[in-house]
Amino acid sequence: MKTFKHKTLLVFAILVGGVILSVGSGCSKSFSTNFSTGTDPASNTAAGGGSGNTDAPVIPGARTVSIVYSKQVVDQLASCSGVASPSGTTLAMYEQKKGSISTYGTSATVTAPMMVAVISIAGEISNDLINQEIASGQRIFVGFNMDANSLPNQSQISDAVTRLSLSCWQRKPTNEEMQTLVDMVNTSIGANEVMATKKAALMLSTSMLSSLDALMN
Repeated sequence: MKTFKHKTLLVFAILVGGVILSVGSGCSKSFSTNFSTGTDPASNTAAGGGSGNTDAPVIPGARTVSIVYSKQVVDQLASCSGVASPSGTTLAMYEQKKGSISTYGTSATVTAPMMVAVISIAGEISNDLINQEIASGQRIFVGFNMDANSLPNQSQISDAVTRLSLSCWQRKPTNEEMQTLVDMVNTSIGANEVMATKKAALMLSTSMLSSLDALMN
């Protein structure tokens, strides 16, 4: 049986693989995943192919797993990423998606529609983070030239992943997670694509803020 941690990493991988960014003038416009609105593939896989969600297994000595709920999603993601004040666009996205977000915060309430909603909210918060760092100085994306039509170097990408992981996951990324994120950027965004650096920052932040690790209390 997979632990909740394994399920978290599985959902993280699906989210990373399914995120599609469309960045026009630097704003997050659309996000989509491999989730359907009726089934949760992560839950099916974690349960050995069965349908429906299952709560985390009881592990002696382990604390109860819970996730943020309702408006806490905006508050937690903004706080951990360092966004001082979520934009009106972010708050409007939350209002649009809040019906899909867990009301109680138990692990059993993690559903496909909820994670799709979280991706949309995380995308707007990530855009707020990028705009804040452009205006007030870089804390996460140090060395990123957001106007560049080229990707940041590998060291800059890795450092940004580590900073955001420490802030929002409360730990360093594993080697596997780091490689997944770096590969995602390098394979999804052209090396000399228009606004490549900004797209990379948006993709990294959205993917990491959408993971269950970022939503855990």
